[in-house]
Amino acid sequence: MDDTGEELSTYDLGGSQLHRGRQPGDGPGGSSMPGEWEKDMHYPVDIVCYRCAIMLPVLDTTVGRAAWWRFMEEHAYHPVEILWEHSEAWERIDIDFIQVDSDISSDPSLTEYAGDGWAGRPLALQARPAARAVAEIVTRVEEAHGDREWQSAPGDAVVAEWILQVMDFAPPPGAVVDAAAVRARVAAVEAARERLHQAETKPVGEHFGALLKELLLTLPSAVDLPVEELIAESGPLASPRLWDTERALRLVQHLLNHISIR
Repeated sequence: MDDTGEELSTYDLGGSQLHRGRQPGDGPGGSSMPGEWEKDMHYPVDIVCYRCAIMLPVLDTTVGRAAWWRFMEEHAYHPVEILWEHSEAWERIDIDFIQVDSDISSDPSLTEYAGDGWAGRPLALQARPAARAVAEIVTRVEEAHGDREWQSAPGDAVVAEWILQVMDFAPPPGAVVDAAAVRARVAAVEAARERLHQAETKPVGEHFGALLKELLLTLPSAVDLPVEELIAESGPLASPRLWDTERALRLVQHLLNHISIR
């Protein structure tokens, strides 16, 4: 029920119910109700798929409606949710989420997402288990910081900066790769893992030390990323396993940036 006592319409998407307010044409006799457009435009919403870590602004434009139907086609049977401006679920959105029509160059525009112009779609919409596992760790650490439960040590920031010297992960899903590019990207991943491993021997606090151990246990190891297999899986886009690991390291990089300035 809404604030006028009328029933809200419901979409059932693979078991997930998404409620919306009255739309233009829902009034008596199919007429638009006064102020509907203003109300709808005043409360922008986004829809998010947690499986694929992607979110889309819901816009009542020609391309916006095309993007909506494309999203429904691709994600209707995934865990999806409508996010309003003040939804608590916004706290679950991290930098691994692809945000359609954002100002991030590697994210697709609304037109690219709605049509066939998004070169990275085949890779970006695959599940990213490593990235999502690291995202859970990052969330716990950020909550501990917020609750003042995280105990920093004098050496934490210095070591975080030292690790960041070999981390620069912002891989666009649409980048075309060859064998040489895959080898270079795998080498960058291995260098980052090795630096995290070396950091365990540095003078860091108990909490930072525990974080490093958990990250190393969670991130795929060199055994999990044999370069020849990744080359075979790649083309024209990167291997899903490689891209997932790079996205996970991007989350680590983001967290270390915060630790380095605290």
